[in-house]
Parts: sequence; structure tokens; C-alpha cells
Amino acid sequence: MDKTILIAGLAQLTADRLDRVRGRMETEGIGAVVVASPENVLYASGYESMGATINRRYAYAAIVTLADVLLVTPAADFAPAIDAGLKPDCVYPFGTFFFSGETSSAHSAMRHVSFDAAFAEALSRIAPTRTIVAEIAFLTGAALDALSRRGEKVVDASAWMLGLRGTKLPFEIALLKQTTRMTERAIEAGIAAAAVGVTDKEVAAVVASQMSLSGGLPRNVTVVGGLRSALADAMSTERPLERGDLLRFDVGCSFYGYKSDVARTAVIGEPTKLQASRYDALLAGLEAEIGMLKAGVRASDVFRKGVGVVEHHGLRPFRRQHIGHAIGMAVYEYPVITPDCEEKLLAGSTFCIETPYYEPGWGGMMVEDTGLITDDGFELFSSTDRSLRIVPD
Repeated sequence: MDKTILIAGLAQLTADRLDRVRGRMETEGIGAVVVASPENVLYASGYESMGATINRRYAYAAIVTLADVLLVTPAADFAPAIDAGLKPDCVYPFGTFFFSGETSSAHSAMRHVSFDAAFAEALSRIAPTRTIVAEIAFLTGAALDALSRRGEKVVDASAWMLGLRGTKLPFEIALLKQTTRMTERAIEAGIAAAAVGVTDKEVAAVVASQMSLSGGLPRNVTVVGGLRSALADAMSTERPLERGDLLRFDVGCSFYGYKSDVARTAVIGEPTKLQASRYDALLAGLEAEIGMLKAGVRASDVFRKGVGVVEHHGLRPFRRQHIGHAIGMAVYEYPVITPDCEEKLLAGSTFCIETPYYEPGWGGMMVEDTGLITDDGFELFSSTDRSLRIVPD
């Protein structure tokens, strides 16, 4: 993606996401939205915290009103948040961290001892309202008590925000395409690096470095060979690859907050008849899923179709809890394609479609692709060869 287009697009996307949040607030008569998960803080405020990307229990929150965006955050985030576009008087830092100098980003004294104290002060800035939407699962007990003492109706923000994020804005789609293509190139580099005697970890290092070189932040790098290919989300090891090994890739990265999730399978040398037939069944199931995806189709119908086709092609029983999921700022968004999900797919939503198979003692294989639900079908973002890849031995 051209850097000029990227920079301008990201700036506009921050404004567009906030407009979408505030538009729904106005429609529903909501006075404030309080979010505290990394995905929702980024969506609502435009600030992506490095600390929050590596610590899921990171204590911070964004409070959105029709007039302001307030950020309650550790003091180390003070200057980065201002750099991201937040106003200095809208950032409520807590704890000990110092930024020297005389600029508006300087921070030379503790302002609040704890998240709860900073949150209470930020909340006092909010005028009384009828309803507050708050991400309850991510807030401390004291923060929730501060909300309840105000006397307003408090509605959980988790489903509210997922619904808002479900259909993607145009530049969100562009970012998801970009991160998917980064990941595909990384898997291709990993397949090219694989050989008898090369370890899983060495292949994984190639995959991760390629994503980094493309501008992505590696997130899930599952590269497992031999019998360990049957382990769903496992770390790579120092075991050298051998002739006949399956080599399974389930890989993703983050690009300005947007995630990828792509899977391919290779075999070292020519596949056995069983390996080839099982993979053919999985690929047929994936292609059947892709063929029926479009707006208005029920997730449960997609599940039954995919599983049925895999079994029709000889891999039975094919037991899965899901065979796809929405993706965006989180790898797993809503809905997930399960046998019980009666949600109708929406145009403008983005999905990963997959057919994995894991058999301890034999091996594992999978194929997974990403794309956009449209009124007429499924626009694939991923384009690399999805056949069972053969690594010359």
C-alpha cells in the first residue's frame, strides 16, 4: 500500500470510526460509551497502546461522549496518546512515569495513584445522562461502582461494539486485505525455506520475519511439522523435518490493529494416498463454504454444508466446533460459523473460512482463507495456492 495513501487513510479512518460510534449513540440516546479492551479502545479513540498489545489485563479505558474522547491510561501512555491525536487535557494518566520538557506532552509528576482514581476523575467530567454503555468485563470493580453510583442505566458494551464493528468501513477492508496478503507472502517464504533437516522453529522464524519486514506485527505463528502438526495451536520446536512429514501453517499478524489468519499445509516429499485424499476432502469442504457465502445466508447452514462436503469426500466423521469466524480488530469476532449459530451473514462483514483436521498420532492439516461478504458472494482477500503443497525432498 502506498505510504501516502496509508497515512491519509488511517487519519480518516480514526475520524470515521468515531463518527460511527457517535452516530449510534445519538440514535439510541446514549450519553457515554466506556470501552476498555484493546480493540475497542483503538476503534473508539484512535489510540493503539503498545502495553495493551502485550498484556490483556492492561488497565486503561476510553470514555466517548458526543463532545469528547477521554483516555484513562498508565502514565507511560501519556505522550504516545497525545501523539496519536488525543488532547492533553483529555488524557488521565496514573502511576509513575516521566516525560521531560515543557511541551504539552511533558509529564513530570504523578497525577493519579491508580486507574480507579483516574477513572473516577474522568467520569466526573461526564454530564448526567440516561444511559451509559460500558465494557463491563474489562473494568475494575471500583470503576463499575463509580458508574453505578451515578444512577444511570448501564448497558454492556461488548455486543454493542461488536455489532458496530461487524460491517467494515472501506479503509478497514483495505487494511484487512493488506494484512492478509502480508501473511500469505510470509507462508510462501516459510514453505520455500522448508526442507529435510530444517526445524519447525527455523521455518517459523522465516514466517515471522517476513511479516515484520512487510510492516506487520506477528501475532499467531503456528508452524508445526510431523506428528506435532496435529496440535492445534502449538509452539514450534527444534525437531528437524523428515521426509513424509506434514507441515501445517496457521499464521497471522496485526497491521494498525487489523488482524489476519491464514492457513496452508505442506508435505515434505510426495504425499501418501491418505494424506492426499484427506486434504482433498478438506479443500472441497472449504470451496463449498466459499461457494455459498453471501449476505443473508445463515451461519449454521454454512457449517452444515462445509462439514457435509468434507464427509462426502471420504473424511468421516469430520467433527468440528466451528468452520469459520468473523475477523477484524480481533482474530475471532462475531459471528462464528457453528452448527447452532442462526445469525444471517451481513454484507460488508469479513470472515475467515477454514476446514482443519487434527489427529494425534497421525498429523494435522488445514486450509483457511479470508474475504468479504457481499450481496452476491464472497470476495477473497487471499489468493495463494491452497492445494497440498509439496516441498521437494
